[in-house]
Amino acid sequence: MDRNFKHALAAALAAAALLACALAQAADLVPDARYAGIRPNGSKVDITQIGNDHTVTADQSGRGQRLVAVQSGVANTATLNQGGAYNAALVSQYGYNNYVQLDQSGRNNQAAVLQAGVANQASVVQSGAYNQAFVGQYGSGNQASVTQNGFGGKVVVTQYGNNGKASVTQQ
Repeated sequence: MDRNFKHALAAALAAAALLACALAQAADLVPDARYAGIRPNGSKVDITQIGNDHTVTADQSGRGQRLVAVQSGVANTATLNQGGAYNAALVSQYGYNNYVQLDQSGRNNQAAVLQAGVANQASVVQSGAYNQAFVGQYGSGNQASVTQNGFGGKVVVTQYGNNGKASVTQQ
């Protein structure tokens, strides 16, 4: 047997073994009467992490929540909580040791946080309805805090450079 044939045969056997394992595990997935009354609520979380030592903690309750988190670099952390209904959030962190805390409750709130750099921190708290917040921090050691209560608030915080501080509260 030539060498290429041996490699092809080994790859085919490995693929067959993997398929057999997958089918055996799938056979365990049978409907269970205990969960018959549970219906999806339309909420969705997408998390993408590239690099090392990232942490995302996401907690969703309510209906129709949408959450996207992207982290690239090293040791970025995001703690994300959504309650109420139809809230949407996007968190993107690039760099090292950035942190986001996001809390949404109420209905139809939208938030986006983009951090690029080192040791930036952002906190966004939204309650009420139809609030919109954007926090963009580019540099190192920036801090931003946004609190929105009530109806229809709009906030944009953008910081370039190092060690900036911003705090916005809307009632």
